[in-house]
Amino acid sequence: MKIGVQTFTIRKMQKKDIKKAYLPLIEMGILNVEIGRMKFTEENALKVKSLIERYGLNVTSIQVKPKHVFHHMDEIVQFCHLTGCTNVVISMLPFSCILGNEQKFYDFIGALDKTYDEYQKHGINLGYHHHDWEYITLSNGRTRMEELLSKTKRIMFVHDTYWTAKCGQASWKQVQQFGSRLMGIHLRDMTLKKKGLKVLAKDAPVGTGVIDFERIFEMAQQVGCRYGVIEQNSTHPYEDIRISFENCRKFKENRSIEVWKRNNAQ
Repeated sequence: MKIGVQTFTIRKMQKKDIKKAYLPLIEMGILNVEIGRMKFTEENALKVKSLIERYGLNVTSIQVKPKHVFHHMDEIVQFCHLTGCTNVVISMLPFSCILGNEQKFYDFIGALDKTYDEYQKHGINLGYHHHDWEYITLSNGRTRMEELLSKTKRIMFVHDTYWTAKCGQASWKQVQQFGSRLMGIHLRDMTLKKKGLKVLAKDAPVGTGVIDFERIFEMAQQVGCRYGVIEQNSTHPYEDIRISFENCRKFKENRSIEVWKRNNAQ
């Protein structure tokens, strides 16, 4: 599993200057990025391409709003081909689904595999990134996540450790459920703070909160996850990325050693 950064984390800097935003990552040894919060124009693609050619940057994937995935395929495909990217990720549920329109939700599900096939014609895989909305129970007693998994066959998934944990679910179990359909993972931790009678959740650098990343990395290795990208809504993004990246390397190495020992035990 390649480790990198979801550029939502550095979105403000990326909007001002793509090169200046990415150079601190490259200096840390981070060469993999999932690009989000960027206009997928030819001009921006060429800026990213120059970093690929000069520094060996690798675009693991791009995260795109649903309406652009469905209605601006030519632009998305061109960006992918110019940057060597083979994975497109739908960023979220359409707002009509989030607001509770179940028919709109099932219409969205019905379009996923068909759209996957259209992108496949261009050599591109299509994935879907979830939030906490997918854990809401529908009128049939099943969650949106259960329906997404059971009623689609080809669409892949990008797992988010924070949103799953915030809903009280075990992130490593969700990785296991996605199985071979797991494209990537958004890696961010969660801290809990009591405020009166409430317990408030906040995202945090990987390894500084309550999420069991050792088990996540082990399960990700078992199912063959392609990449994991650090994502955080941070006021000190590069500092937090550094902490997360160092801890991710430790978790990855620890899991690899444990799996090797188990596979080679006498």
